Amino acid sequence: MSRAVKTLRRTAFGVLASGVACAALTIPTASADPAPAADDCNAAGLSATISSVTSALSEYFAAHPDVNQALIDATRQPAFVAVGQFDGYFTDHPQQADEIRAIKQPLTDFQGRCGMQVEPAEALVVLSEL
Repeated sequence: MSRAVKTLRRTAFGVLASGVACAALTIPTASADPAPAADDCNAAGLSATISSVTSALSEYFAAHPDVNQALIDATRQPAFVAVGQFDGYFTDHPQQADEIRAIKQPLTDFQGRCGMQVEPAEALVVLSEL
């Protein structure tokens, strides 16, 4: 499975299953060769980026009821089943996968620019257990 499909799956699953309200608590860590952090590399900047991406995803799903239904149906399954359904759906629908990747790009850019090693969706999983 490609890294892009894994990332897309994690993002869609995180947004749909966990919500984005607590995503501002993502823990950034330094990489081996850290880039200088931009002025918006903080919780407020992350939250604003997630809000923008989430809004665009909401609009996309509203305009594409087939994708919307497939993803929400997958989130009602046990995690291991849902992961397989996400992978299968996006493998069978590469155009939708590309469209969602494009919507997610601002978050990907933020993560790269700010040196984030933990994805917001991964942080939400941890936070959901608090």
